[in-house]
Amino acid sequence: MDMYRVLVHCKFREPCAQQLAGSRFELVPTVPSYYCTDLVSPMSQLLKIALQDNQNNHPNDKFAFVSDSTLPGKPFAHVHAALSGRVGSDFCVFPMKEAADSYNNGQLSVIAKHHQWSVLCREHAERSLELWAAGSKHDIMYKFRMNTQALTWGNNTYADQRNFGCLDEFWHMAALYGYMYATPNRDNVISLPKFTGSQLRMSASAGWQGMCDTFVIWAKYMGKDSGISNPFYRLMQSLDPPSVPHGGNNQRPGWWDQMSRTGMRALRRSDVLFIRKFIDKPYLTDGGDFETAYIQQVLM
Repeated sequence: MDMYRVLVHCKFREPCAQQLAGSRFELVPTVPSYYCTDLVSPMSQLLKIALQDNQNNHPNDKFAFVSDSTLPGKPFAHVHAALSGRVGSDFCVFPMKEAADSYNNGQLSVIAKHHQWSVLCREHAERSLELWAAGSKHDIMYKFRMNTQALTWGNNTYADQRNFGCLDEFWHMAALYGYMYATPNRDNVISLPKFTGSQLRMSASAGWQGMCDTFVIWAKYMGKDSGISNPFYRLMQSLDPPSVPHGGNNQRPGWWDQMSRTGMRALRRSDVLFIRKFIDKPYLTDGGDFETAYIQQVLM
């Protein structure tokens, strides 16, 4: 099929090469990466190799990032039609209270926090690769004091959840759209070119924005009392009891180690295009082979 390519970056190349031998998955040269502080380098390496294909490129090409624990949530034709039918890039933006901010000289600078699992249009893919190679905003974790802010009460110090996250959850939007400027206590709205959804609400009360193509389980947003409406909670509500995943915690997303055919059909009916996280060889609760059932219920 010449409608897609699958490029893979592995931290440990040789085991991956053995696993992928004989498949249509293409292993790209490994580049150094560091959990949280730099997963953008391997993402850029994938873009670099993908963009070298000058024979089969098209202005409407899309570049989707998925993890090794991700399964497609729809047949390929559905995914292709959905992504190629959109003009810009799909970023799943966290509720704005998780954005990183810095207050200097009376001005509040903000960068939105988004899932690593984005889908870039060709223009944004090319621009991202160019900006990363030029060193643009490699230092935003330092500039916004990511994961270092703390509160002191009496003799105890507590970590603050503001400006919390990893480089891959901030860099692409920060690089493509620059720092955003907000007025405290006002519901600012910013128009972003080629951003699916067009506008971004900067209010601290704003929920999930953009386009969330990949389902990810964040425990603190899965309760009906979380105060934030989101597509992930709606999908969770549609699952039968045997298909409810492990919830994870505030730092790590949840995961599936089992599912029923009923749960698989719920995934198929949902709005999302990709689903994570699955362990290797999950258990099919109503008997049979998980892979065969998943293909039949979700991908056909």
